[in-house]
Amino acid sequence: MILKDPGAQEYAANQAREEARHVAGFARYIKTRWGTPLAAGPTLQNLLSEIVVSQQVYKKLIGMQMLIEGLAMGAFASINGNTNDPLLQRLVQFVMTDEAFHHKFGKIWADKTIPNLTEQEHEIVETWAAECFQHLLFNLINAEQKQEIYAEFDLDWKWVRSAVLEAFTNETRRKAMTESTDIFRVLIKTLLKSGIITDRTRHIYAQWVDMDELNREAPEVVGTDVAMATMDILRDINSGRKKIGKALRTVQL
Repeated sequence: MILKDPGAQEYAANQAREEARHVAGFARYIKTRWGTPLAAGPTLQNLLSEIVVSQQVYKKLIGMQMLIEGLAMGAFASINGNTNDPLLQRLVQFVMTDEAFHHKFGKIWADKTIPNLTEQEHEIVETWAAECFQHLLFNLINAEQKQEIYAEFDLDWKWVRSAVLEAFTNETRRKAMTESTDIFRVLIKTLLKSGIITDRTRHIYAQWVDMDELNREAPEVVGTDVAMATMDILRDINSGRKKIGKALRTVQL
């Protein structure tokens, strides 16, 4: 355990429990709808593995709480706003209530830690974050990551990749990043609002989004409003359970 604070240790353990709950929920949904869930693609799997085995706290906090959770919040917010399946919508809303707090934990850490880093330490953190962003940007939704799906339809993933590249240009990618729920826009905003991006790496992100516009936006990550509204629903559900439990105990007595 590389986290020294008992409260941080407790939080990490609780988050692991919540993530297991998310996996169980989505696995059950996918199995009911389509069959066996697919494994994570190499890009995401490799980043997760690096985060898990690393003994450097910044990789765990920035990697998981900011990059991975930022991806998740962007993806879930997009699903919530576009799906016509009420069950999937409710599922992602409940998951977002956990993810919003996971992301907030990383932001709290960054606000307390990043300003106190030495110039050399900040450069190490900033460079690693930029490298992760670029790798995710160009590989996470690459056809290579979905070759198992294409194979079911007798499509060669390399042919699919070539066809996609003809239609999906860098300009298309930039236009997509103007949407607040775009997962990569969410990543950039997360790093920017956490003080991780400086003039040293700003140009890497500026080629995709308007950094000044992003800086003027509210600090909350996309989907936070949905998560908070869903918290009220969860309170009502839990309140009902408490009332039922109290009634049952009264009957038993």
